[in-house]
Amino acid sequence: MPAAVKKRTRAAQKLAKLSRWGNSLGLRIPQEGVKQLDLKEGESVACDIGHDRIVIRRASRRRKWTEAELLKGITPRITGDEIWARPVGKEIL
Repeated sequence: MPAAVKKRTRAAQKLAKLSRWGNSLGLRIPQEGVKQLDLKEGESVACDIGHDRIVIRRASRRRKWTEAELLKGITPRITGDEIWARPVGKEIL
């Protein structure tokens, strides 16, 4: 098996205790789950809440947009003239 391919392991069911955290309840993820998902302290996870279950999975990483990508296609026709006014001071454009 190539080194880049991770071996999928069987799903495991573990018991965990809930602890009070302010007005919420906290859940400690067993070490086996931390290792299997390669989770790090402070990392975000997604919680899918259903009728009788909560599924915790690695959160997808958000794309970081560049200014050019965000402004692509923006023209004076779309925004109006007020944004594209002539400089009156020492503005850098």
